[in-house]
Amino acid sequence: MKLSKIGAGTAALMAAATLLAPQSSAAMQLGNYDLQTNRYSDASWLWFVAACIPEKSTDCVQIGARPRLQRYAYYGGKAFLGPDNRYTLTVDVPDGLLCPGQRLPTRETYSWDATTLVGTIDSVYNVGCFNGPPGHQFWTFKLQRL
Repeated sequence: MKLSKIGAGTAALMAAATLLAPQSSAAMQLGNYDLQTNRYSDASWLWFVAACIPEKSTDCVQIGARPRLQRYAYYGGKAFLGPDNRYTLTVDVPDGLLCPGQRLPTRETYSWDATTLVGTIDSVYNVGCFNGPPGHQFWTFKLQRL
């Protein structure tokens, strides 16, 4: 009889510890996402999020970005989860700076919260429109799981 009371008490303590334990960082779910951004008025991307190979770690996801309009470029790379519970993806985008009559390359850093899926895009270019000076642009985005 005492054994069952001890077992029930232990189970209750374990259940309470589970409920009160701090939450660990949330790993991003694998699958398809819609990238919603204030960057362009006529473009959007579909992100395919897969496990990193060979890492196979929850701290890394492989991103494949497919534009919904053919006139924009594909991009992709590995995003890593930092201690701040934010993923970071840095990619070279061949058409990241849109100018009248031309598209110029940028290096872009996407950073987003692993739980809310809200983030920022930091876009840096070496040459501006019409051979202008180097520059920097900044946008926000949200990922919506499909």
